[in-house]
Amino acid sequence: MYIRQFIQAHSEADDSFLQAQLRTIGSSQLDLYLGELSALQIADETILYLQKHHTLAPEAYRLYLSGSGAAYQLISLSDESEWVLRWGVVEGRHVHLHPARYSRYTLRVKANTLKSAVAVSMAVRRYKQPLSLALVNQVRTQWLGLAPIPSSLTSGTFARLVYLLDDKETS
Repeated sequence: MYIRQFIQAHSEADDSFLQAQLRTIGSSQLDLYLGELSALQIADETILYLQKHHTLAPEAYRLYLSGSGAAYQLISLSDESEWVLRWGVVEGRHVHLHPARYSRYTLRVKANTLKSAVAVSMAVRRYKQPLSLALVNQVRTQWLGLAPIPSSLTSGTFARLVYLLDDKETS
């Protein structure tokens, strides 16, 4: 999982770098893909799909997207997960891809919950401390500029998300 690799690679990075990276997650909600396909496999399958449908070139891709009337298209990958294709906003990359809403192998999370879970996972590694409400609230207030949370929110989805992001989960 890309996020696990990011946590492992950047746990010791400067706080300003981490804050900037976490801000890119946004502030709404998103579907987090938890399936078996790697980021490279997802990209390769998407490219093959676009090549097969003769829509990989920028102008052909733009026409393909406009054909739905909604400026996006849905595709399914080999694990039956669904993905949304949109026009890219990153310079030199016209294809933007993200998991479809409530797709197979996804978990729908609020962006601030995901940011908090990523930041807490990094803090646990950095400070070699166990997950605690105090650590969660320290990270939320100091790194993310978010309000502290009550103890009831450190169980359930949030705790599950921190557990899923722990790289020991993959071994």
